[in-house]
Amino acid sequence: MRDNPDQIRKGGGEGAPMTLLAVKRSYWLYEGDDLLNDMLFGRGAYPFKVCCLVFNDNFELNTYVGDTASVAMLWRVHPDIVDRVRADGLLIEIFKNDV
Repeated sequence: MRDNPDQIRKGGGEGAPMTLLAVKRSYWLYEGDDLLNDMLFGRGAYPFKVCCLVFNDNFELNTYVGDTASVAMLWRVHPDIVDRVRADGLLIEIFKNDV
């Protein structure tokens, strides 16, 4: 994870300062933890684009993150929050086959 939202992030693309990882309806914050409260409470820097890398299963997700992170150590994001970001038109979903 990085501390500076202005840095180009590995998974973000499309200029998204935050990246989530997803398997079905489970979501984890991968990059952009400094912006988490802004997204949750809809204040500060929010609204901003959120990139979501969608994987078919936990094996694919763990293969992607490799040694850089453990999913158990990442913040979990409630699906309703992700649904709100999607409804706001700010969620960029990238499916594993496109990664």
